[in-house]
Amino acid sequence: MNQLRQKQFAQKYASNYVETSVSEATPHKLVQMLYEGVIRHLKVSKVFMEQKNYEKKAFHLNKSLSIINGLKTGVDIENAGDVAANIYELYDYCYRTVFSASRDNDLSKIDEILTIFSDLDESWKQMPSEIKQATRSKIKTLAHQ
Repeated sequence: MNQLRQKQFAQKYASNYVETSVSEATPHKLVQMLYEGVIRHLKVSKVFMEQKNYEKKAFHLNKSLSIINGLKTGVDIENAGDVAANIYELYDYCYRTVFSASRDNDLSKIDEILTIFSDLDESWKQMPSEIKQATRSKIKTLAHQ
């Protein structure tokens, strides 16, 4: 198998793996995957920022922005109260800060958002197991109790 075919096969396998992981994931696991994605893309973008490879920096920061925007739009502000409003505001702050960091090539802003998402990720992983394994309908039931 030539190198191009191997690369295409690996990409297809990785794509199928991600699709399967997402389709089988609980809501808790999906958020965890998104947090990990933001962290991964921010770390990679820092490397490219330091190397002055602005095309690749922009690609990874745009991925981060897309994930953060997805997290933001997934917050149910209408039904989940103050906690949801606060997390929405935090995601919005992170989005604006990453955007600014990209524009200004500011590593310190990337570090700040990396710290926030690392803390969120660590806290998210400490949720009780009944929440981690809950389906979307079970979570809605718990939210309205």
